[in-house]
Amino acid sequence: MKIAKSLLLAMTLTACTACGGALNRADLFSSDWSADRAQGVDAVRSRLAGTKPSPGTDIAIGVAGNGDKIVAVLLDSGEKWTYAHPLDARPAIAGQVVVGSGGGEVFALDARTGKKLWARPTGGLPLIGAGDDGQYTVITFGRSGGARGSTLLAVERDGDVRRQIETDKEVGVPAVVGGLAFIPWGRQYVSVFDIVAADEPARILFREQVSRAWTQGGSVYFGENSVYRFDERIKDASLQKASHVMLPPRELPGSPVLMPPIEERPKLVATARDRVRTYVRPTNNVQTTAANPGKGGGAPEEGWLVVANSRYYATYFRIIMGFDASRGGLSWVYTHPTEVIAGAAGEDGFLICDEQGKVVFLSANQGDPLGERDLGEPVKSCVVQVDALAVRGGRPARPVSLADELAEALRVPDPELATGKRLLVREIASLEDEVATKALIDVMNDPAISPFVAADVRTALAGRRKGGRYMLAALERRYDYLHNVLKPPPVGPIAQSFAAMNDASAAPLLSSHMLDPVTPDQDLQETAAALTTLAGPAEVPTLKQFFVLNYASATTAPVKAAVVSTGQILLKHGGKDGRALVDRAIASKLTAPDLRAKLKELYEVVR
Repeated sequence: MKIAKSLLLAMTLTACTACGGALNRADLFSSDWSADRAQGVDAVRSRLAGTKPSPGTDIAIGVAGNGDKIVAVLLDSGEKWTYAHPLDARPAIAGQVVVGSGGGEVFALDARTGKKLWARPTGGLPLIGAGDDGQYTVITFGRSGGARGSTLLAVERDGDVRRQIETDKEVGVPAVVGGLAFIPWGRQYVSVFDIVAADEPARILFREQVSRAWTQGGSVYFGENSVYRFDERIKDASLQKASHVMLPPRELPGSPVLMPPIEERPKLVATARDRVRTYVRPTNNVQTTAANPGKGGGAPEEGWLVVANSRYYATYFRIIMGFDASRGGLSWVYTHPTEVIAGAAGEDGFLICDEQGKVVFLSANQGDPLGERDLGEPVKSCVVQVDALAVRGGRPARPVSLADELAEALRVPDPELATGKRLLVREIASLEDEVATKALIDVMNDPAISPFVAADVRTALAGRRKGGRYMLAALERRYDYLHNVLKPPPVGPIAQSFAAMNDASAAPLLSSHMLDPVTPDQDLQETAAALTTLAGPAEVPTLKQFFVLNYASATTAPVKAAVVSTGQILLKHGGKDGRALVDRAIASKLTAPDLRAKLKELYEVVR
C-alpha cells in the first residue's frame, strides 16, 4: 500500500515526540487576516527586548564527493570537518548548526565541530531552509513532485520534534529568536510563530517580495530583492516605512539578484544563478553610509538602513565587483583564478567561495585578497555564513588603478564572460584617468578578444579625449610575428580620437599605417577620414603612395572610402601633382564607376 510522503512524514515525526505535535491550522497562514494596528509586533518586540540572536558560526561548507559529503572550514580558525551522508539538497547554515537532507531524513550538525545533533525521517520532502536560536531549529520543506504547500518542523536541540505544521501555502526560509520563529510566506507576509504556545502573536505585511528571514550581527532581517530589519519601524512595513536597504539601480552583467526567488530552490550542484549574484551587508554601525539611491549618497534618508563600508558586491563567474552602495558606481574589480560559486558580505569585507574549495577574503575598500581558507577539495556547491568575523587588511604596497583591474578582467580568456566584459568596457570608457586609454589599448592587443567585446573597445577608444601618449606608443608598434606582436594596433579608433581632439601630432604615424598591409580595411577607412582633418603637406608623399596603389584595385567599400578621403587630402595639400593624380584616377578605365563618381564630387568639396 502506498502512503503519501507528507502523511508518512507526519506519522514518523509525531510518533517520536511526546510534546507538541502536528498542527494543521488553516488560520496560521490565512490571508483572511485583519491588521491589529501593530499591537502584536510591539508585543513581540517587548518580549524580545534584551534578547539578541546568538552570533552565527563563521563558516563555509561545500558539497563534495558524489554529492554525499559535507566539507566545512571555520573561517576564524581554519579548522575543518567533514560529514559523510547522502544529500538530496544543498545544506543550509542556520546560526550555529548545519542542516542537511538526504537518504529520506533531515539532520542537524554542530557547525563548529560537525558533530551530529539529531536526525529525523522526512519521506524525502525537499529542504527549503532553516533557522536556529540555539534551542530550536525550525526547518521548512516543500512538497514532492512540485505540489503546492509546505511543511515546517520545530526541533529541539535533543532531536525531539516540538512542532510540525502542514500548510497549503508556499513558505520561505525562517529565522528563530527566543523561541519565536519568523516565517515568510505568500511572498509578502512574515508570521511570528510562538513555538511553545503554538500561536501566531504577530504578522508583518510587506509591499514587495519577501521570502527569507535570517539573523546577522545581532538583528533579524527579511528580504528577497531588498533587505528589511526587524526594529521599531517594522510595524510600518505595509506603509513602506520600515528600515530597509534597496540597492541603487544600475546595469550589471548577467542581471544578478540579491536573493533568488524561493521557488528556485538551491540545487545540490551550483548553477549559473550561484555564479552571478549580488550581496550586501546591512549593519548597525552608524559610521558607514546608507544605501539611498534617491539622495545620491550623504546622510541616510528616513527609513534607509546603513550598508557596511558603503559597499555592495556582485559576482560574475570569475569576476568580482565592488560598488558604492550610495551611487552605484564601480569601485573595484577583482579577477579570480577560477569560477566563484558562493559569497557572503561581512562588516568590513567580502568572502568568496570557488569551485576548487578555496574561500578568499577580499577587502571592502579595494577588493584586495587578504587571506584564504581551504575546504580541502573541489566542491559542487558552497554556502558561506559570516556573522562576527572581522576581515581586515592594509593597503597593498603597489596600488592598482581601477582601469588596470578592468583591463585584467577583460583579458580573461573565457567566451562565457562576453556579456559581462561589454559592461566592463563601458566602465573603462567612463573613467577620466588617461590610464583608462592604455587599458583599452592593452585589451585590444589580446589576440583572443571576443569580436563583440572588440567592437565595444573600438567605440570606447574612439571616444577617448585623454591618454594621447599611450595612443602614440600604440601606433609605433607594428605586427611582428617573430617578436610575438600578433595584432596591429587599433589604428582607426585612435585616429578618430586624435581627430576629435584636433591633435595633428599623430598624423605621421597614422599615415604610415595606411601603407601597412596588415591594417584592416575598416581601420583604413577610419584613419583616412581622420587624416582629412589631421594631415598636412608632410603626409602627402605617403598618402600619394596609398592612392596610387589602391584607386584601381579597390573593391571593398571601406577601401574605396579610404581612397576618396586620401584624394580629398591630395587636392587640399598636394598642389598640382596631387590634383593631377586625382584626375588620372578619374580618367582611368580601371577605376570602379562608383569610386570615380565619388572622386569627381571631391572637386565640389575642396573648391
